[in-house]
Amino acid sequence: MKKVDRGAVRDTAIPTHPNLTSKKANLKTDTEIMTRPSVRFGHQSEVMEQNRLLVGVNEDLQKKISELKETVSGLEQRCSDLQENNTDIRKQLSDCHVLLIAENLDPGERICKEAEQKKGQRRELMTISQKLLTELKSFDDFTKEHQTQLTEVQNTMRNLRGASEKLHLERESFSVYAENMEKALEEAERLLTE
Repeated sequence: MKKVDRGAVRDTAIPTHPNLTSKKANLKTDTEIMTRPSVRFGHQSEVMEQNRLLVGVNEDLQKKISELKETVSGLEQRCSDLQENNTDIRKQLSDCHVLLIAENLDPGERICKEAEQKKGQRRELMTISQKLLTELKSFDDFTKEHQTQLTEVQNTMRNLRGASEKLHLERESFSVYAENMEKALEEAERLLTE
């Protein structure tokens, strides 16, 4: 019978306590698995929170746009009314001026001042209306930019969900692989002890 070198057998032998070895391996694997998803989940929840905030901001912006549109519509109607009123007043002023000239009366400074005031009010109203239209356009551009950012965040969320599902599948696959390896080690240990 041949003598076996026990030192060589000890170095290459399968550990006599496979459960302790596998627990250590599983502990490391579980720690790694627990760390990675929590980081990803934290990032995912942060992105979801940003997405929720952007949706809220977008709704507020849409409300403000509709309010501004209503305001502009009202101002345009008021401007149209004032222009009609101005036309009527000019006609009356012209009629009065004709009567004053026919009667050889001086219309006086008061009538001229009123006409200048109305002309100034009309200019001011046109300026305000133009400013409002400019602000509405810049506000519309601002909301479009936020809409683009919201779309990007939603795309990122979709990508994160896909990555999370892939990670979950990989984790399940690894768990099955680890179970198979543990069974194979137990079987090998059983065969060696027999």
